[in-house]
Amino acid sequence: MAEQQLPVAGEAPRPGVAAPASASAHSAYRAAVRAFGDIAGALNETAEQDDLLHLIAMHICELAGISRCSVYLRDPKTELFRGQVGHPGREGDSQVKRLVAGTEADRFTHEIVATLRPVVLTDALHDPRPIRSTMRHWGIRSMLGVPMVLRGEVVGLVFLDDADHPHTFTEEETELASTFADMAAVVIAQAQMTARLRSSLKTVARQNDLLRRAASMDDRLTELVLEGGNLSEIAAAAAELTGKPCDIYDGDGRRLAGAVPAWLEDKAIPRVLDPEYRSVPAVKEALDALGDKDSGVIGPLPAAGLNHRFLLAPITTRDDSWGSLVVMEFGSRFGPLDMHIARRAATNAALELSAERRAARAEWDARSSLAGELIRGNPDVVALRRRAEYLGVDLDAPHVVCLVGTDGSGAGALPTAAEFSAAFAETAEAGTALATGVTEGMLVVLALDASRPALETIGRARDRVASVLEQLAAPDVTLVGAVSTRCGAPADYPGAYGQAQQVMACLQSFAQEGRALVLTADDLGPGRLFLASSSRVEADRFANDALSALLVEGDAAMADLLATLRMFFDNSRSVRKSAQALDVHENTVRYRLGRIEELTGLAVGSDSDDQLTAQLALLIVRIQGWPGTLPGAAG
Repeated sequence: MAEQQLPVAGEAPRPGVAAPASASAHSAYRAAVRAFGDIAGALNETAEQDDLLHLIAMHICELAGISRCSVYLRDPKTELFRGQVGHPGREGDSQVKRLVAGTEADRFTHEIVATLRPVVLTDALHDPRPIRSTMRHWGIRSMLGVPMVLRGEVVGLVFLDDADHPHTFTEEETELASTFADMAAVVIAQAQMTARLRSSLKTVARQNDLLRRAASMDDRLTELVLEGGNLSEIAAAAAELTGKPCDIYDGDGRRLAGAVPAWLEDKAIPRVLDPEYRSVPAVKEALDALGDKDSGVIGPLPAAGLNHRFLLAPITTRDDSWGSLVVMEFGSRFGPLDMHIARRAATNAALELSAERRAARAEWDARSSLAGELIRGNPDVVALRRRAEYLGVDLDAPHVVCLVGTDGSGAGALPTAAEFSAAFAETAEAGTALATGVTEGMLVVLALDASRPALETIGRARDRVASVLEQLAAPDVTLVGAVSTRCGAPADYPGAYGQAQQVMACLQSFAQEGRALVLTADDLGPGRLFLASSSRVEADRFANDALSALLVEGDAAMADLLATLRMFFDNSRSVRKSAQALDVHENTVRYRLGRIEELTGLAVGSDSDDQLTAQLALLIVRIQGWPGTLPGAAG
């Protein structure tokens, strides 16, 4: 409804302060005093301002002998006068509250405020000072506008009229209305001050209540820290204290823990930091808007299917950011304590994560130290076993020593010991993995499955290492792995480390650059001793002198001969076993061995010296990656 202004009319002279001379005037003043006493008495009994204003409107109408009245109070911010109540009854209050007096066009109100005196409108419909549309709407024929003056300022206005009937305002009526309005101004000021005091007291009471509740919640969360509560318990406490779902995420967006109040356990709860939501542009934009502080309230985000608000509190310690704690507004709106609880719970989560990571680092250090002592050969076997048992490592169970390094190019950097340990822990093959840095790269002590045959476990260890190298591969680094023979006691580890060093030396000397490869000491056999002490040039010359006739790439017949030669040595120089492994007739194997002798001059079927020469040459070719010669390649 448009703002409506009450009109203005001719000025009535403001009477002096002298006591009235006539008996009727004296009686009127006594009535005004009684009315004021009634209002003053209601001051302590009436909590609502409108009730008090209605009482003032009723008495001023009775004193002035007028049927209709409206009361306006000044708005300190705009200096305009806003409608409050109308009399008679309360039916018109809603309409009066939409009215504003004192706008630029309202010359009637401006005159009242400027003169601090009552102003009379004798003919409201034709007087140029009021807003005539308002006069017509309310059916005002004549009106008295009375200022409510307190300490020289107009704090309110009272407008009196007879509703559709003209009224001649006498000097006595104007005087009574003015006097009573000034007295009412004092009562209204007192009521407003009392209301402010009551509001302050209520605010203090609410604050005290919040402080008590906050202290109680702090005690609960502090007790949880002292008891060593984990992340799940912290999330559960935050969900219980806020009555809302709570989740804890790490810095990579992985959900570490979560909880909901009991009454929400059967409901599907959307989680704003889950990948399905976090990748939505609306969510990403809202999270980015939080800035560096990473805390605040976001949402709702209907475009992302999130119809609730989410409160985020960062999980930080000093300059480290561990993740975020998220509380969802569900069931009730966020209250003043929700942010406090979320921040305290986030602090607890930061302490827990920090403690967990310190403990994890300490355990990694202990495990790394154990691996180092095993390969160095600690003579105090009793102390070594005690430390191993504490870390859950059975030194009597079979293990292998694995070295991981870069290829011969020397480019790139190795992953950390923690990354290697985590990658081995994620492989399908279970078992201990102790990682530590050594001169050659990264050393890992791997547990084997004692229930399987020895050769099979070595092969499974090689496959496990190959899987980890593939997982940790990076564009700028090629990883190679060397695996020792089995270790069954603490005394075996230094020798196994030496074997792994020999295999690694062979890999880095002879393996083709940019090609990931894992070999075991069993793959190379005793030939690793010769290869580890040879240069690449010498090894290449030796292999070409021995097998160059067979190294014709793309020649299927030569590939069959190389595969047969490899299988012959892999099966202890047995023609029958080689034929079974290749799924051919024994005579086929004999024929191929004869062809190898014709082409190379090496009698690999009968001469032990030629067998050694061929086997060493074949090892070099296998390491360099010639087709059909790799461990596990088809014959």
